[in-house]
Formats: sequence, C-alpha cells, structure tokens
Amino acid sequence: MIECLEDYIWPFKRPQKHTYFKVFKMADCSCLMWGIFWLIVLVFFGWPLSIVLGGLYGFLSPLTTLIGLDDFSEALLKGVNLGRQCAKNVQNGKPLC
Repeated sequence: MIECLEDYIWPFKRPQKHTYFKVFKMADCSCLMWGIFWLIVLVFFGWPLSIVLGGLYGFLSPLTTLIGLDDFSEALLKGVNLGRQCAKNVQNGKPLC
C-alpha cells in the first residue's frame, strides 16, 4: 500500500534492477542475415545514391517553384532518404518482403 502511494505522489518511476536485460532480446540468425544484407545495400547503393541525389536536390530545390518540378523534387528527396532508410533497416534487421 505504501509503495502504491509513493508511486502516486512521486511522478518519476524508480529505476529497477537489471532493466537492461529485460528491454533487449537476443536476435535470431535471420535478423542478423537481413542486417548484413541491408548493410551491404547501404554501403554500395544507399550512401552513393544519397550523396549524388542530395547534391542534385540541393541544386534543383530553389528552382522547383520557377520551373514547376515539384514531383521530380519529391522523387529526389525520397532518393536522398534512401541511406537513412537502409540504416534503419540495418538496425532493425527488417526483412526485404
């Protein structure tokens, strides 16, 4: 009863012992394989395409309202974010399909 009352009065939760081991789970082999796959895609495709498309996007983005390349600019922005998406997939070990 006293612990419940303390939790009600004190808005911050006290740190529990061994919370690190409760949060993280052991990864299975398929997750590891997909992480390696996404790392290879990131290094060989994600970064180079993001760098090239980022430069092109930086050059064309001020001109989109003048020329009317809004759809092309949005497609370039998705290509710029390709490296970020690959890095998220490496971190999560997300399968391709």
